[in-house]
Amino acid sequence: MNQMVRSLAMPEVLRGSRPATQQFGLLRIGEAMLAINVENIREVVPAPGGLSNAGIAATGLCGLFELRGSTIPVMDIRPMLGLPATEAYGAVILVLRVRQRLICIFADEVRGIATEDVAALDELGVSRPAVQGPLVTHSFFHSGKVISVLAAERILALPGIPSVQEPVAEAVAKTSSNAKPLLLFTCGAFSFGVAAGVVEATAPTAQLKDSPMKTETCLGVIDHHGTQVPVLDTLRVLGMGVLSERKQSSVLVLRYPDDRLLGFALDTVVDIRPIPLGDIMAMPDNAVETGSVLSGVYSVDGRTLFLVLDERTMMSDDVLLMFSRLSSTKRKTAAAGRAPGQRGDALLPYLVFRAGGDMAAPVADVREIVEMPEDYVSLNNVGRGTMGLFVHRGTAIPLISLARRLRLPAVPPGQESRVLLVSDGLKTTGLVVDSLARIEMASKCATGPDATDSSGFEHRILGDFMVRSADGRLLPYIDLRKALA
Repeated sequence: MNQMVRSLAMPEVLRGSRPATQQFGLLRIGEAMLAINVENIREVVPAPGGLSNAGIAATGLCGLFELRGSTIPVMDIRPMLGLPATEAYGAVILVLRVRQRLICIFADEVRGIATEDVAALDELGVSRPAVQGPLVTHSFFHSGKVISVLAAERILALPGIPSVQEPVAEAVAKTSSNAKPLLLFTCGAFSFGVAAGVVEATAPTAQLKDSPMKTETCLGVIDHHGTQVPVLDTLRVLGMGVLSERKQSSVLVLRYPDDRLLGFALDTVVDIRPIPLGDIMAMPDNAVETGSVLSGVYSVDGRTLFLVLDERTMMSDDVLLMFSRLSSTKRKTAAAGRAPGQRGDALLPYLVFRAGGDMAAPVADVREIVEMPEDYVSLNNVGRGTMGLFVHRGTAIPLISLARRLRLPAVPPGQESRVLLVSDGLKTTGLVVDSLARIEMASKCATGPDATDSSGFEHRILGDFMVRSADGRLLPYIDLRKALA
């Protein structure tokens, strides 16, 4: 019986099949932080200079707004939320859709997307609810703030409030099978779009904390619901420049495989919008390199161009996957799992790779990871492991087989081979490895003369230290800078 009552009290967007998680668009109205099901957000547009008189007297109704030939009622819902009225209604208008009926509400700003566990939402109720009930039905905690969930169908059902039928052509174009919900955002001089389905959340203004994993590519970490999430320089990752120096930033958090999270620095969240697939133009082949994460272009009124990111490529990119594996909800102490008598350092992120055998090096020692170039100039100095030269970002960089440099079994470069760019402060060298495995938190520890790692290599091949992962496994430790000597 209680379950039936709970179901009846739930807004339409949370009933039915009850998916495990639900995506909400976040917005601010006055001092209130609110959320609304992304399926009910048709689009977000700048507030116009004025509205047409609706000729209808109803609480909260401000007038009519013209959008691509449709005249849609616009509401100020602050009175229904108990918020004080101000002269300015809001900077943006959210166009809401419920069963192909449209209505607009004013908001001060959109704050991106949050993905929440439906079962964990706190239901808000009143002892003597009105026939309609309050506009907010649930709440959740997000980025240090309490967020109230707006029920779009309750806004449409307010007494005396009109709505309009969505044009049939647009309704069909925006069905799930014919549209792709995109989060639109800006970063530097560029505008981008990414599939809303891979967005975990956006942090409007997050403090970037220093971390051992901080590099030119990784700007630091943010704390997201107890998870330490690496934040990358979005422009550097895309090969489109470098972001300005910043201690805090808006951050786009994407979900990666194995429940990992990865953050991308951005400037402004512009919109959350279902884009008809026919409106996304293919990226010209001669405009990007093969394997680029830029897959398409979306134009707003023929002016602003949004570069659409291919979420599948982003989710399978080796470097991004490795950074995502740095996200961690808990850090074990270095002493955990350490054998008696061993000396160990603090847990740090280590890159695990294969170069004639499995080994590990501090992530901070690797400036960049690139694919094995196809058009390098072969020098083939077998004695020192030198393979040749290639040009990267306008600089000639020597390629050295790490396995051959260490006098370990070497194999010809293959599809999984990668180049670790390592700098000694003056020059950069490319160390060729057979494949990348993972990034994991581990500690460097001194070992005895007879120690053998989990790969079967004696420690003396690479030095007097080994890397002990949090679960107790041992790997040979290598100082990549010393390998260049």
